[in-house]
Amino acid sequence: MRCSVLCLFALLLAATPATAQQSSPSRADGDAPYYFLLARHLEGEGKVDEAIAALKKAMTLAPESAEIQAELAALYARQDRPIEALDTAEEALKRDPTNREANRILGLIFGALAEQKKPLRPGDDPSTYQARAIAALEKARVDGGDLNIDLNLGRLQLRAGAFDKAIQSLRRVFTEQPEYTDGAMLLSAAQEGAGQVNDAILTMETALEYTPAFFRGHVRLIELYERQRRWKEAAAAYANAEKANPRADLTSGHAAALLNAGAPDEARALLEQVIGKRTAPDAGLMYLLAESQRQMKDLDAAAATAQKLRAAFPDDPRGLAFEAQLMLARGRKDDAIAAYGALVKRMPDEPSFVYQYAQLLEDAGRIPEAEKVLRDLIARDPLDGNALNSLGYMFADRGERLDEAVDLLQRALKIEPANPSFEDSLGWAFYKQGKFDEADKPLSDAAARMPGNSVIQDHLGDLRLKQQRVAEAITAWERALAGDGDSLDRTAVEKKLRDARARLPKK
Repeated sequence: MRCSVLCLFALLLAATPATAQQSSPSRADGDAPYYFLLARHLEGEGKVDEAIAALKKAMTLAPESAEIQAELAALYARQDRPIEALDTAEEALKRDPTNREANRILGLIFGALAEQKKPLRPGDDPSTYQARAIAALEKARVDGGDLNIDLNLGRLQLRAGAFDKAIQSLRRVFTEQPEYTDGAMLLSAAQEGAGQVNDAILTMETALEYTPAFFRGHVRLIELYERQRRWKEAAAAYANAEKANPRADLTSGHAAALLNAGAPDEARALLEQVIGKRTAPDAGLMYLLAESQRQMKDLDAAAATAQKLRAAFPDDPRGLAFEAQLMLARGRKDDAIAAYGALVKRMPDEPSFVYQYAQLLEDAGRIPEAEKVLRDLIARDPLDGNALNSLGYMFADRGERLDEAVDLLQRALKIEPANPSFEDSLGWAFYKQGKFDEADKPLSDAAARMPGNSVIQDHLGDLRLKQQRVAEAITAWERALAGDGDSLDRTAVEKKLRDARARLPKK
């Protein structure tokens, strides 16, 4: 049975015969070394059948030699004959379980087979292939040795969820060959899986210094930045990705990152340029343009764009949502709440509208209604981390039902462990409980990940003051005032800052 689907054997196994890793049989085995070396010569001349015959002759002269068995297994593998390669490698390991070449062949073949989930030989259990591949490659690996083994072992460990081991294997590949893009992608995935998101970002940043035209690497970096809410860096990564692949349409994501980074003027310029070149209207781009205009407080332009959006796409709910936002921007809070209420009834399965509706209800002091809206959403989707966070933060910020708030927020963080908004909410709930030690880590982590978020920095400042770390409280409040200003009571923060500065020893 030729397994041509395993054509990657040509890449995995064809590098060199086993001489680089295994010694040839000793002269004590009679003429076995002659046939061993003859087989390599014959294979090099393309006389594969004669090479196999020579190795079989060597085996008859040295039947206990694991090296000869491993050499034959490698030759079979290079010829895309996986069954014979496996059978022969297993025979070699019966003679010497530590034989590196036989373990290498076994590991690489089982690793290639693991993705197919089909038995290669009668009686094989494909579910065991991955574990057998990992075990074999771990025996074959030597520090500073074959990077191909490290690469394949790391890929298998990553697939098995053994992230720390995968990092160890793949870091060697990346250190030696940082320009090898697949190695960088695998290492960053393992680091993210292990919760080391900052390391995953650094890996991709380093890789892109070596390969700036690697488009998938830029996309991967964008994803990592966005998960960390590092919007300014995400926007820059979008620009680099567009340079790497000018044909890729990344405008929506790029504009959204700019808006989230507090740069609506740049988002507006980008969107106007792109929309001006389009022959057909795009609802998403029009919505983002209207939002950039709203953030710049150009409400007339935003209304005009929203009107064009509604005319071109009358059934698109974003047009209705934006009109509600304009009502709010113009101080028509009751009308905005009514509009969002109608929108939620029309599209109950669109969570973003529910979040905004609940926030408006809370801001209007209609707490029971806001709570019901969020609880209904959680009942429909218990894994909606944003809904859990919204309800938990609402309780925490009001100092109510704090035990339930902590439970809701811990559930949210299980869904998105590195979400700084969720970390801030949990830290704030602990703060309101007076559990300042427990509040420290989530608030510190959130503030480190989102240094420009004013509310998070304000929360950290309040905690640091309670901890008698006055200078750090001052620094946090200074960052709060210099940040995005979203939902920040500047007057209150400025007063806290003045009072804290007055407590410092005079120089």
